[in-house]
Amino acid sequence: MNEPTVMAELLNRIGMFLSADWDSTVRRRAELCLIDSITCFSAGLGLKHFKPSAVVASSLFGNETATGAASLTPSTIHTAYLYGQAANALDYDDTLLGHPGAPIIGAILAIGARENLSMDRLLQGIAVGYEAHWVLAAAATPSRERAAVVRSVGVWDTVAASIGAAVALGKGPEFLETLVGVAVSHSLLPYTGKWYERPVPALKNNLGWAAAGAVMSLDLVQAGQTGVSNALDGPAGMWRMAGSDQLDLTKTRKNLPAVSRVGFKHFPACWHLQEYLKALSLVLPELAEDEEILTITVAGPVDVEKFYQQEILASADVAFSLPATFSLLISNVEPGPRWDEVANDSPELRYTARFAFRLSEEKSIKLETTRGRVVMTDVAVSDPYDLADLGLDESGVVAKHERLTDPQTRSALASALAESHRGAVELYQAVRQSIALAGADKALG
Repeated sequence: MNEPTVMAELLNRIGMFLSADWDSTVRRRAELCLIDSITCFSAGLGLKHFKPSAVVASSLFGNETATGAASLTPSTIHTAYLYGQAANALDYDDTLLGHPGAPIIGAILAIGARENLSMDRLLQGIAVGYEAHWVLAAAATPSRERAAVVRSVGVWDTVAASIGAAVALGKGPEFLETLVGVAVSHSLLPYTGKWYERPVPALKNNLGWAAAGAVMSLDLVQAGQTGVSNALDGPAGMWRMAGSDQLDLTKTRKNLPAVSRVGFKHFPACWHLQEYLKALSLVLPELAEDEEILTITVAGPVDVEKFYQQEILASADVAFSLPATFSLLISNVEPGPRWDEVANDSPELRYTARFAFRLSEEKSIKLETTRGRVVMTDVAVSDPYDLADLGLDESGVVAKHERLTDPQTRSALASALAESHRGAVELYQAVRQSIALAGADKALG
């Protein structure tokens, strides 16, 4: 029997979400994806390194107009771009073979606001977008050798986000196939080895552009545009453009949908640091109040060594530095925007000088204290294909949301999730208002 095409696999996988009574447990996971994404968006809006994106995007993309006069309502592409960028700015957003939430939810919220979509349609589009992202990213996962030289984070985001937005609008298979052929032309090329060099740029993942590209692709197809035929399959398929050296559809076949396997982060840091930080957070309560940590030794394989950078050259470096994130955790700095505000001379980073890294195939942490104690703990290993059990549970996602989301947006989202159409409208308005305010101040200094 012939292997199905990638497009056929996509249509098959997203079919589970297209009925009016799709699984309630999966729907709740889609709601949690939205809740966590809104949280990260709200937290990212005020970051200093996000400000240039907000100001410049406001100038470039402009606002919707009413009776010929500019209003304070951001345009659809403006909304998608700034949502996608803000949601990833703190590196606190969800993870599953990349950062699916920021671009997918950014594009779907932007389209939802323009078309006044119901929450049912919005959540359906989100679940489909995550599933499409999973199928594409999993099928084109490169070999370990190839992955060491090419980083394809973000390559599939525009295609997946456009599919999610189209399904939210009620589009069928023929439209989706045409859409994929247009979306591939609006997709980002992969990063290379520069990815981990310091300073880490503010646009470490250009997920705003990925979300905006999805909106552009969708609208082009609705206007009659066509694109590449059979864009995903064959020796010249997009998997080659994604920097991969293989295409394997068998990797996509997991029992649980993508929204049920996504990981919600405990800390505003790269996922490669999450298990180390979780292990440290469990050990710290064992120390007495007057017990000071003298040395910290982290052991791990060579692919973890790049996170040993101690000096903070730019704010985004914090999310990729084990010494910095460990020091913040030990200093009791609440995870969130404050982690992005520290500099090398900040007292909260005083523990970075006590940090050492040891190459080992086993991951562990060793603390030596002023009481002469040595505290050892092992570090769990993440399964990149299923991160749900290693991330925040539902109560953790909700607590994070209540801690970091502005009250107006939090209230609007609660109303929307109560299946109130008025609530959905309030949510769209709250997101757009936040974006308009973020770009209102033209001063970048």
